[in-house]
Amino acid sequence: MTNESSCHGDAQSTGTPIPEALRNLPDDRRVILDVRDQVRAGEEPFQRIMQSVMSLRDDQVFVLCNIFEPIPLYGVMAQRGFAHLTERRGPQDWCITFYRADAQAAAASAPAAASRPAAPVGDAIVVDARGLEPPQPMAKILENLPRIAAGGQILALTDRRPMLLYPKLEERGFTFSTEETTHGWFETRIWK
Repeated sequence: MTNESSCHGDAQSTGTPIPEALRNLPDDRRVILDVRDQVRAGEEPFQRIMQSVMSLRDDQVFVLCNIFEPIPLYGVMAQRGFAHLTERRGPQDWCITFYRADAQAAAASAPAAASRPAAPVGDAIVVDARGLEPPQPMAKILENLPRIAAGGQILALTDRRPMLLYPKLEERGFTFSTEETTHGWFETRIWK
């Protein structure tokens, strides 16, 4: 069960001053998602997190409660124009507020690989997700799926075989094939 009241309040941030956009923010502009119980149960909360983010109005912020600092999520959210304020409230009690930042500030906080655009190569869109921490590679690949035109495909480059991606592709009706390259990374072709 979500315990929203414990997910915001007066706690010390991890050294970042509170941005002006978050000062005196009314509760009705906070969308709070507490995934602590889900993570403790060994479940992956990424889909719930992205659903919450996609439902945000322009004037709302997203508050995530987790048992650890979700560092890979920072790059994913920066790609979507969000900055973050991280608060550690206890050993397994983290509260991260994601808020819309100007495009330049968001781009500066994203890892270099996360900011590389997907580039078309022949009939394939190349999505280079190497060097990203999970769940960023999967998120980057999934967000590019709508770009596949009839007969087109995605060529996804990853550091690991993307095992968790396969069921998501199957759910969406995509076919895929993965090969390990001689350079040590994996190339996954995805098509309809």
